[in-house]
Amino acid sequence: MKIIIVGTGISGLTAYHFLHRFLTPLLPNLQIDAYESYKSPSIGIGGTLGLAPNGLYTIKLISQEAHSAILASGFPCAKFEFRNSNGKVLGLMSTGSPDRYPGTGGEVMHSRAAIYGEILKVLEEQGARIHYGKTVVGVVPKEEGVEVTFKDGEVVMADLVIGADGIKSTVRKAAFPGVEARFEGLVGVGSTITYSAVPSSEHPKEIPYDYKNSKYSPTVMTFGSNGFFGYSPINSKTGDEGRYQWWSTAESDSEDRDLPIEEIERQLLERHKDWVNPEGEKVIDSIIRFAIQQHKDSAETDRSKRILVLPNYFMQTMEQYHSDDGKILLMGDSAHVMPPHSGQGVSLASEDGYVYARLLAHEIQRTKAAESKDYKTALSTAGKYYTEMRKPRSDKIMAIAAKSGNMKRNLSWWEEKSRDFFFGLFLRFAPDSIHDGTFGYKVDEEVDKFLSTKS
Repeated sequence: MKIIIVGTGISGLTAYHFLHRFLTPLLPNLQIDAYESYKSPSIGIGGTLGLAPNGLYTIKLISQEAHSAILASGFPCAKFEFRNSNGKVLGLMSTGSPDRYPGTGGEVMHSRAAIYGEILKVLEEQGARIHYGKTVVGVVPKEEGVEVTFKDGEVVMADLVIGADGIKSTVRKAAFPGVEARFEGLVGVGSTITYSAVPSSEHPKEIPYDYKNSKYSPTVMTFGSNGFFGYSPINSKTGDEGRYQWWSTAESDSEDRDLPIEEIERQLLERHKDWVNPEGEKVIDSIIRFAIQQHKDSAETDRSKRILVLPNYFMQTMEQYHSDDGKILLMGDSAHVMPPHSGQGVSLASEDGYVYARLLAHEIQRTKAAESKDYKTALSTAGKYYTEMRKPRSDKIMAIAAKSGNMKRNLSWWEEKSRDFFFGLFLRFAPDSIHDGTFGYKVDEEVDKFLSTKS
């Protein structure tokens, strides 16, 4: 059996690992090839994120060492603090403590590059076949499989093609024409900065962060009438080694990712010029000015200091994530574009890979495909089961993310006051169990339950 994975971000790498793990014992002739358009591994590429307990749980299924390294190098944070732009604290929200979700490590703030690097390290040690500088331009189903054409003219045939190639997926366009990610009218802007660039009044009062007894959080989410601004440590170090992430989200008519730094500076300072913290300090203005100067001084020589402009996208919910014959399958943002407001992009993508690998392995065993070398029934059924398992969960989280994103749009005076009142009320009474359905999801146990109903 030959499998091609298009895209080697976290989604593609995770899929590769689990397919290799669960199919190799069944298929002595298994060949998995992953293709990436970048000319080298995307080390250092991408912004920062919050990795939720369910994502950490799935990464632990890949490698205990990778899981431990990610926890050790990130900033564990079990609560977010919400404010308005006038400095009023609206409340705290539990985001997943290690006690509530044992074995996961809880929520961790981190860089995408570090998480990607740890997973890539696992695959490289396993000898994964990853081909860089290979851009896919065509994916065509054939009777005998799927034909994949590359920009350099090479044509490869596979039994199964997995699209893990992101928001503007080439594989999705081929298998599901007309289904496209669309700009949602919100743009995120952000970067990482040094610990010292953030006023000391905002620093963690203790490291490690005492999530059990704290009445505040160093991970701050601030909402105004014309957008949003967040900041948080992304490691547990102070001084020159300490790092923070910051990000601003607001409405925009443009999805241009290459805005001149002068225009980024103008927009950010105009939007956030009067935003203050509870002590009346213009912390956000200070962060922006440092980040802008850092970008001007170092962006050409140090990619980690660049300010990224990231348009937010949404996509219509798909009827299925697989072609009818199961020979083409989508994972991660190719299947379900997760806006950053969800905090679940990496987590759901990693779950996708585990779920499909287990389902396909089950069907190969059930149909005795290894002996017959006829994978049609196994692929068709595994694809159907994959959609059946993943679509309800993804659709629900996307709907919640859309509501969260609307809180970052331009609001009238009345809309802003109503948001602050009702959101503050919600935060006051929201139980710690509010995220159990998302954060408490143990992907291996869920697959076991699902398959028990299909036997």
